[in-house]
Amino acid sequence: MLRVLILVALSAVPLAAAGQRSALLVGVDAGGRVQPLAKREGRNWSPTCDAPPRGAVRGAPERPVLAISGDASVEAIQYVPRNSVVWRQIEPMVRKIFGVQERLQNVSLDVLVGLPTDVESIATSMEPATRPIYYFTASKTVPDSSAPLAADREGVANPRGDLRIDVVGWVRAAAAGAADKNLALGTNTTLTWEPVDERRARPLPRRTTLNPVGIVRINDAGFWVMHGRSGTSTWFSLYDVGVGGVRMVARSDPQQC
Repeated sequence: MLRVLILVALSAVPLAAAGQRSALLVGVDAGGRVQPLAKREGRNWSPTCDAPPRGAVRGAPERPVLAISGDASVEAIQYVPRNSVVWRQIEPMVRKIFGVQERLQNVSLDVLVGLPTDVESIATSMEPATRPIYYFTASKTVPDSSAPLAADREGVANPRGDLRIDVVGWVRAAAAGAADKNLALGTNTTLTWEPVDERRARPLPRRTTLNPVGIVRINDAGFWVMHGRSGTSTWFSLYDVGVGGVRMVARSDPQQC
């Protein structure tokens, strides 16, 4: 009987080990070493300094690519051509969202009326989907209308500048002929004052940009890896994007790794 129990216990060890899955690692190859971004164990994401191996396609600073190890797939990003059928379907959604967001900012509507809204880009996965999700960027610039050396109440000269409103976010398009509707999944709005000095070269833009690098697909869930930039600072972040909303789950920290 003792021998039987020992054999049963030993046979259970490989089964338990087989049920354990290695952690999923997500990183970004921007031309140097692979920069670690996040680790997923079970359903939980956490920051990590463990980097996955570099893939077959090499990245570059202006064209980073995803690197992953584990049970997931990578979907490439494609930009929707302007004036295409898809662009004409998504653009009205973007303009409606922008109109709502700009009214929530502390900017006079009298200033905003008549200024054009620029839908800069619309991006989505290269993989076909019944209800695709799109990432958009849109902006509006309020040009400086003051004199070049307008002074404040203390008599200090104010440099000239433009006010810029940027709205980025994700939307999901309804399926053709389906009863569901277009959905705004999540947006972020920023106000930036860009100095204008005609006597010297214009500095790097202060505004924050957030561009998609790729999508990590785990079953039906899509996690968007984004490349952020603000002035001379750059970073990578990971967003859980779905019908339940948008949530940032990780952000790279080069100082820690």
